[in-house]
Amino acid sequence: METSEHADDWTRIAGSTQVLIRSRIEIAAVLQSLVDGNHPLVSHHQVHDQLFIANLHRVCAEQNLIVVGYSDNKTANAEVFAAGAILFRASHPKGCVGFMASHPVEQDDPTRGIRFDFPDVLFVEQRRAHKRIQVVPETKLNCLADAGGITPFDACIVDIGLSGLGFMVYDPAINLRPGTVLAGCRIDLPDGSVACVDIQVMNSVRLGLRDGSSACRAGCRFIGDPDKIDKLLKVFVLDLERHDGERGD
Repeated sequence: METSEHADDWTRIAGSTQVLIRSRIEIAAVLQSLVDGNHPLVSHHQVHDQLFIANLHRVCAEQNLIVVGYSDNKTANAEVFAAGAILFRASHPKGCVGFMASHPVEQDDPTRGIRFDFPDVLFVEQRRAHKRIQVVPETKLNCLADAGGITPFDACIVDIGLSGLGFMVYDPAINLRPGTVLAGCRIDLPDGSVACVDIQVMNSVRLGLRDGSSACRAGCRFIGDPDKIDKLLKVFVLDLERHDGERGD
């Protein structure tokens, strides 16, 4: 998916041309468009006034990584590893993209380059100069799944993209088959309101959590009133211009 295909959608959802995206689905799509379009990443290191310029080679949200090539500037490469986390920017036909990349590690196989953690947030500026990137907490929305069905259960919505596809995490004791439609799911939004939508399960995998427990994550499709779907998207695609104004910066 090219960024150009969804730029207008981001503006519609966020209400602004300055958009902060924390949906991993959309972040992966934007980064992949940089790979496909051969748009270089640029980072300026002020300590030694070094400019790092290299292409993004690989994007994999499932493995929580991206791989960036080495710069021709060896000093800039060294600065990347010394910094531990850097701000990348890239020019795209539909605007400027920025994101923080952290935990650089040398990688030779299968793609030679510098491996970073998959970014938590990504900024898209479609009109004016860059604004700073704000790190936001991990987003999880509590959900009473199948509230309008036979057997309601607690779950968390952890991602949703503009395609209407997203991810839901739930107790591994619950067996959900692909194609199952969970009716009248009630999703708690940060403003205190509730979005009521149907959720169709596409697939499900079992995950091991950091505390040693396990959970299931289902890829799913959100079905319902477009306005309600948009309210969900607003949690993951933010109007950064408005949020900066509220802080009085």
